[in-house]
Amino acid sequence: MDITTAGHKADNLIFAEILKQDKMWGDANERADASQGQLLRAAIAQQYALLARQMGHDNAFDNPSTIYPADWSGFRDYGSDVANLVVAVAFLRQEIKRKIAAGESTERLARNTATQPYLADQPNQIEG
Repeated sequence: MDITTAGHKADNLIFAEILKQDKMWGDANERADASQGQLLRAAIAQQYALLARQMGHDNAFDNPSTIYPADWSGFRDYGSDVANLVVAVAFLRQEIKRKIAAGESTERLARNTATQPYLADQPNQIEG
């Protein structure tokens, strides 16, 4: 599969997961306690477990990390690495949506090239 088609498939998988979450918990995701950052914490816990599994910890999904919201049930392995990433990205997207709806800033700062050089501007340090 070419990379553009793969990107569209990724977008479609994320959108389908968002629709599932909206159907389960409502468009405003009433499940989440916004004051505790539960969506962000759930996403990080999902990504943490996936990373641990990729690093050889076969039981990484047996118990959620302590960052996972304590009053949530259902932490689990969604199967493939892609499925676990999709769930985490959907949680992140839900948190972004919640923050925008709450009036938080969407400003993105530009890179200050004098103090934050872009790696592509640097000589390739990896030879091989």
